[in-house]
Amino acid sequence: MKRFLAVVIAVVVVTSLVSAQSTWGQGLKAWGGGLELSLPTGDLGNVVGVGVGPFAKFQYGINEDIALIGSLGYTYWTKKTVNSYDWTASAVPLLVGAKYNLSKQVTPGFYGFAEIGFYFFSTSRSYGGYTISGSATDFVIAPGVGYEFGNFDASLKYVINGDVSDFAVRIAYQVPLR
Repeated sequence: MKRFLAVVIAVVVVTSLVSAQSTWGQGLKAWGGGLELSLPTGDLGNVVGVGVGPFAKFQYGINEDIALIGSLGYTYWTKKTVNSYDWTASAVPLLVGAKYNLSKQVTPGFYGFAEIGFYFFSTSRSYGGYTISGSATDFVIAPGVGYEFGNFDASLKYVINGDVSDFAVRIAYQVPLR
């Protein structure tokens, strides 16, 4: 099984590097998905552990330097025990924004981006067999930087939402649509 998985990964990497096409340019579109690792800060970091989850993304090129972006995902933060309470949280982030090609080329490379949108939060606190759950919808702003290489896209962003914020590292595989 390990050998099979290694072969599949190698084929995907080689294929994406050989057939990589730019996602920058007027009218160029791309979609993809990946995995996000979330490191909570502020009040969120006080009550939950590291978060992880999948996401899907879409991109539409305005010109060779600017693209509109959108993403939808799911993040689950691991349990943390605080004052004998077990806390967990999850969120469904729905974000839109724009990214700017910092490499000043049509080819993939470094970029900066900013997103705005909503986090649909769900929290749970357990103690002694009892559980209290809650939910909230919060507006967020997320500036970040990224790098595209072949069909892969890696980025780092800081999701700002008052005291409930986090650093998010993403790795995605994207496919240009023609």
